[in-house]
Amino acid sequence: MESEAIHLRERLSGAVELPLARWRRTRGDLAGQRVDIIVCGIGMINAAACASALCVLDRPPILLNYGCSGAHRDDLGPGDIVIGDRVVHFSAQIIRPDGSNEYMGFDYAVDGVRTQSETIPSAPDLVARAEACGRTLTIPPWPGYQDAPRVHVGPVASADIWTQHAATIRGHHDRHGSLCEEMEAAAIAQVAAIFGVPFLPIKDISNNELIRSTPGATKRGWPSLGEQENEVGRRAALLVEALIADLATH
Repeated sequence: MESEAIHLRERLSGAVELPLARWRRTRGDLAGQRVDIIVCGIGMINAAACASALCVLDRPPILLNYGCSGAHRDDLGPGDIVIGDRVVHFSAQIIRPDGSNEYMGFDYAVDGVRTQSETIPSAPDLVARAEACGRTLTIPPWPGYQDAPRVHVGPVASADIWTQHAATIRGHHDRHGSLCEEMEAAAIAQVAAIFGVPFLPIKDISNNELIRSTPGATKRGWPSLGEQENEVGRRAALLVEALIADLATH
């Protein structure tokens, strides 16, 4: 979203607008590296389409996906950061005639070789570097909270679903070990895997439906950002910038 992209776009030096097909792309220097900030839009199809166009037209050396997410554990609070060491496509399931469901995971082919897996792992080196950066990063508290947010490492779950039902959220966590859910990372991860591009998602927690339901929604049914609009993605962006600085010096 624009409200997430702005946190890094305003940090660019020498920024220029360089559209990627139909998507807004801003190119500039960040922490000694040339980066492209691209707003793919909300949802799995938007994310997959944008990532595919990028990989076809201008193959990137690394794909980082950052933004906000909803917690899948009680102990994750607003502003906490999740480094996704793998992604789960939790809506990829078959619902049996008796109402039971079975998770199907990912199914895709690269050069005729078929891959079926429950998760897609992130690039291990990027996970390790992001985790190291997170240990030294100063993260500002979420407005209204005193404690500094924490950095967690674990699975990020994706689907075109906003889950507010506590028992369903706990079921996702019990099945996948997921720390949070959002609507883009699994799609980008699959595209990155198909094109052989190292990938890492970094998310911050904007809401925890296990503790308090998010009031209101847009006409499309997504959470209404309201007063959170200036905060969503901000802390994930801080870790992304720290990671990019680390990559520039190693």
